[in-house]
Amino acid sequence: MSASIHDPKLDQGGRSGDSGLLKGRFELGEVLGRGGQGKTFRGFDHLQGTPVAIKELGLDVAEKWKAIELFEREGRALRNLEHEAIPSYIDAFHIEDDDGTVRFFLVQQFVEGQTFQQLIERGEVISTQGAIDFIDHVLDILEYLHGLNPPVIHRDIKPSNLMLRPDGTIVLVDFGAVQVISPHSVMGSTIVGTTGYVSPEQLAGRTVPASDLYSLGATVVHLLTHLHPADLPMERMRLKFEKHIIEAPPPLMRFLQGVLDPVVEDRICTVSEARNVLSGQGSMELARVHKGGPPPVLRRPVGSKIEVEEEGNKLKVWLPASGRYRRIYWAAVLLLLGAMGMLLPLVTSKTMPVLAAAFATFLLVGQLFISPTRLTIDPDTFYINRHTVNGNHRGWTEDLADVELRQSGEEKFLMFIPMPAHLVLMEGVYPLHFGFGLTAVERRWVQGVVRRRLSA
Repeated sequence: MSASIHDPKLDQGGRSGDSGLLKGRFELGEVLGRGGQGKTFRGFDHLQGTPVAIKELGLDVAEKWKAIELFEREGRALRNLEHEAIPSYIDAFHIEDDDGTVRFFLVQQFVEGQTFQQLIERGEVISTQGAIDFIDHVLDILEYLHGLNPPVIHRDIKPSNLMLRPDGTIVLVDFGAVQVISPHSVMGSTIVGTTGYVSPEQLAGRTVPASDLYSLGATVVHLLTHLHPADLPMERMRLKFEKHIIEAPPPLMRFLQGVLDPVVEDRICTVSEARNVLSGQGSMELARVHKGGPPPVLRRPVGSKIEVEEEGNKLKVWLPASGRYRRIYWAAVLLLLGAMGMLLPLVTSKTMPVLAAAFATFLLVGQLFISPTRLTIDPDTFYINRHTVNGNHRGWTEDLADVELRQSGEEKFLMFIPMPAHLVLMEGVYPLHFGFGLTAVERRWVQGVVRRRLSA
């Protein structure tokens, strides 16, 4: 076996000796777990008098150079990590048995507790608030790892690699897939991770810090639904989990949707962005603005009737009215007219103006949902027409701050009527609501088109 494959900083333990202790110090105990690279034992450090976790590289993979490289990379990474939620490094070495077999070992602090995979298998259910607390704990760990210079990416976040201590704190274990991103890193050399939790770019061998956030999102979905992410349906590479999570607060759903975006450029990419979305202070779309450069633009959704015309620095967008909303609107008009006809004998000269005003208000408000929208933005001014009755609005382009997404029920009309999902053009702090009846993909596409114009 070539000596060049070994980390020169790893101690060579020599032969195991007659004492039965590894390096005359560590005693192997029961098997705690098995993984792709070998076994993890509960052990005892006779020098320090403390329990330890001892990981041994499996003999069946010991002849594979890449497996040995990853094992030694784990030891190097752990030696430089100091965090209360990461088991501390104690020792790493290899020994040669009497028959000439070389065995590789990594010794770490022993963590008392249970993995979240064990909790899932026992049928224990986590609440949405428990999920938020869980995310907060793990984000603390990722903030530390990703904030190192160079950043450290775990690459295998999943329920079995996250442990719950008796005191309620969470520990991240098993750094066997860890990657340190340095200026001289060659990306794409190794594909590691676990099916269901691994992001699309990681499958392609191009891991970034946002890959850990994707795995965190998949882990939370597993905890909330008790369904393995690999068993959930997918649509255009996007995990479809929403219908399995009931009564989750909107910030939690936006967080999960943001970190599970299959397109890494559109995903929540940093811990700080994730915290903003989870706290309700931001959205998964607004997070992308802070990356610098132009905002993301999705391609035109197949079958969409939206018309977009771009001429230099001038943008024209035409959004057709929703056929479903039109049908609901005219059905409501007929019902109101019928009701008013039945009540006509009871109407007096005093109540007539009130009823007329209420009916006119309904007609006016309804126009917001059933009329097409025309939006024009040029270098100096913008114009938006959202409904046929006095729906024109003009302003200065320099006053446009952003175009935001609003989820269903996130905002209310007249303070008590939940509004359906739509878009909001922000003129300073003044919101201009439009885009009712569009699909989620159409809303994001229009948002990208408008943001590209505003950033030009």
